Amino acid sequence: MNKMIRTALVLALFACASLVLLAPARAQSVYGSLFGTVTDKSGAAVPGATITVTDIAKGTVVTATSNASGDYTVPHLIPDKYNLKVEAKGFKSFEATGIQVEADSAPRIDPMMDVGGSTETIQVNADQEPELKTDKADVATVFDEQQVSALPVGDQNFTNLQLLVPGAQLLGWSHAADENPQASKQIQVDGQAFGGTAFELDGTDNQDPILGIIVINPATDAVTETKITTQNYDAELGKAVSAVVTAQTRSGTNAFHGDVYDFRTGNANLARDPYSQPATTGLPAGLKNRFGGTIGGPILKDKAFFFFNYEGQRQKVGTSATDTLPTSNLTESCLGNATGSGSGGIAGCDFSEYKTQLGAAGTIYNWNSTYVDGKGNTRPNPFPNNVVPTSMVSAQAKALLTLLEPYTKGITPNTNGSVGNLDQNFHENGTGLFNSNQWTERADYTINEKMHLFERFTRFTDVLSGAVMFGAGGGPGFGLNNYGGNSNGANDSLASGMDIALNPKLLTDFRLGYYRYNVIDSKHDQSATLATQLNIPGINLGSYFTSGAPGFVIDTLPNGGGGTNGWSYGDGLNINRCNCPLTEREDQFQVVNNWTKISATTPSRWAPICAMPAICASRPTWTAPDS
Repeated sequence: MNKMIRTALVLALFACASLVLLAPARAQSVYGSLFGTVTDKSGAAVPGATITVTDIAKGTVVTATSNASGDYTVPHLIPDKYNLKVEAKGFKSFEATGIQVEADSAPRIDPMMDVGGSTETIQVNADQEPELKTDKADVATVFDEQQVSALPVGDQNFTNLQLLVPGAQLLGWSHAADENPQASKQIQVDGQAFGGTAFELDGTDNQDPILGIIVINPATDAVTETKITTQNYDAELGKAVSAVVTAQTRSGTNAFHGDVYDFRTGNANLARDPYSQPATTGLPAGLKNRFGGTIGGPILKDKAFFFFNYEGQRQKVGTSATDTLPTSNLTESCLGNATGSGSGGIAGCDFSEYKTQLGAAGTIYNWNSTYVDGKGNTRPNPFPNNVVPTSMVSAQAKALLTLLEPYTKGITPNTNGSVGNLDQNFHENGTGLFNSNQWTERADYTINEKMHLFERFTRFTDVLSGAVMFGAGGGPGFGLNNYGGNSNGANDSLASGMDIALNPKLLTDFRLGYYRYNVIDSKHDQSATLATQLNIPGINLGSYFTSGAPGFVIDTLPNGGGGTNGWSYGDGLNINRCNCPLTEREDQFQVVNNWTKISATTPSRWAPICAMPAICASRPTWTAPDS
């Protein structure tokens, strides 16, 4: 019991200590800060110096005063470029210009004051200041606004920025397009699962907990910066396993600014894949148009600002797909329309072509006719001429073959495909539709020097559809990423926050966040009852979620034949990338509150905690952790 009390006491002391910070005060995931030490030429501290920090674009001003040790901290700065001016009695003014402050970062500026009149100014450019990061030990890559918008990021997809980070690897597998219409990439960082990457937008959660993907994939023109941290990230981001991707949306300034853009690509100049796109089918027609614009500016000069972004996409998806069909001879013989060429006059399903190509592996056996071998094992006899008699062919199989018959015409051995054209022998082009709209609005308001608030809302909607290869018979889809079906999605994200300087040494900020992930997905034949039409009971039960075609996956051919999913017809996630019918809605609310206490107390104050050998045996001194 005593051990438990001691442990609880230590944890309580740590919790209390976490409220007290030594300069610099670390930035949270939305804000940055500036810190440093004001000294004279001899290196002596200059207390009582006035530090004025001005946002270059917005004109907002924050002031601070150096303490007895010359240290100063200016926390809770919105990511932007700033000018820093230091004034002290008996010294020339010091000014550093163009300081880039990023979220969750704290540039150190150490002004060196020179004796002189206050009307004289020593000016230093930000690039002359040291770039070595001394305030924290995280391993991170930061992309500023210019890099985010100018780097050749694949498909202008924000999540592809992860691929520019060391240790990132794009997976060959991805979620189906209906559940991931914003094309969030599945990327492993440092060998960890892609779902271990946490996404944040304006300091609020932006990751679907089920699929592990981004909820709102922001337009690159709406992002002012992003930071990708791969190691030693702050405890407030502790849910991440592999990386943390934090992004900040742009805000308005004292000057109106905006842009428009239009990216248009098509399939006309693409090369034909000779394996899945034979010369007879060629390239599918496809056209993609991504367009949008931004505008931002002042509502009240130096006080209130707005920003708005819209991005739309109109895409005619052109896709090729490959599947396996039975040969024309097999289909027609099973349906009783012709006697197979190798059947010897026997009526039924003629598999003689499969035995010719596959040898013994293509032999069909009849377990209704058996014999006992020399070892006493019961063995089936092969069907004569490799033909299954009509009496043994199910009505359901015949009904499915009837749906496929129009597509089996011309499927003969030794033409194309693999395994003598018995496998992967049907190639087709088709089209789908993908239209989306996304807009973001943000407002910032500086109430006074001590209080600032912001609000941002983003909405994404999409319509996705894709035809299927075999019509009523289903099969691979021709929509985005071979999707076949119909889907409507609507994702929302809201972030708002306020930071307050209660006094020069005590600050607080809070954020409210909300997001919705919403997908309504249906089969290409959602109103049909194909299973009932094929005389397959127990599937189409009269409800919405039991309607449409089931999936038919016939095993792959022996001797290495067959595609990944065998012969695939009907509907299903592994057939036409449609996890449907599906109605999924997730709502998440978030509340974040941080308190920051700035203290000039030296680390030795915490030495008594380290008197406990079980806790701090390896630490002769201990510095209070950052909040």
